[in-house]
Amino acid sequence: MSGINIQELGINYVGACAREYWGDCLFLLIFTVVLLGGMFISRKQESGFFLWYTVFLCLTVFNPVLVKYVIPRIGFEHEYYRFFWLLPVMPAIAYYIIRLIYSQKKKLGKVIIAALSACIIIFSGAPMDGVVKNFSLAENIYKVPDDLRAVCSVIHQHSNKENPRVVFDQEMNFVVRQYDPSIFLSLNRDAILYRAGSEVVSVKPESSGYKAQKVIMDALFYNLDVDSNLFLKALNDRKADYLVLPLNNPKLDFLKECGCVPVAQTEERIVFFYEREKE
Repeated sequence: MSGINIQELGINYVGACAREYWGDCLFLLIFTVVLLGGMFISRKQESGFFLWYTVFLCLTVFNPVLVKYVIPRIGFEHEYYRFFWLLPVMPAIAYYIIRLIYSQKKKLGKVIIAALSACIIIFSGAPMDGVVKNFSLAENIYKVPDDLRAVCSVIHQHSNKENPRVVFDQEMNFVVRQYDPSIFLSLNRDAILYRAGSEVVSVKPESSGYKAQKVIMDALFYNLDVDSNLFLKALNDRKADYLVLPLNNPKLDFLKECGCVPVAQTEERIVFFYEREKE
């Protein structure tokens, strides 16, 4: 995680990552409370799963001593925070709250416990508050933007390749392969994040692969002046067949000057075809 160094923190590294991951929300505290309380309020055999599973995690991936020596050796320092997804925080909280509600014999008691639990959850904070911005549910069953589906359809209708390579804008680049894995990306996720200033991705800035991607991103994402010959070379190096950009992108005319041909327009984007040099 950015700003958290295992060499400096040592055995305090796990705690630092946990604080950074959960932020100011109280879900981890609530999880600990219900986990301990669950040993007394629920004698169901399945309720012990959360306890022993958490104990196992604490002895392995969350063991500060083990982490101090193992994580640096496998080069997983920047990705270590992802282990916190393994903690069954939400399922355990939900399970034990429901067990507590149904342990009440009177209906009034059930209502009071349910209302009190809802208030605690609501006012405990949001773990994802600093990550998700302007969140909205997709309207289609695939849970992706409708414009992405339209773009993919256009590309497959126009292309005679089974796996066309495409340069997408940042928004689509991160979700396209969740919907259509047959489309290959000319810009990879880590390169985009690194160019945006991320310090938690593994990228070799001196590599030819990243340099070619940077030229494309400089022109299309950051509206920088890029030599057309250098841009075309980068498209050839990244084997790009199509480029998909928002309609308000200032480099649309630049793409036309470089020989990219607009083949279709969706509600929000325009699809360009690039006939790259034959290998």
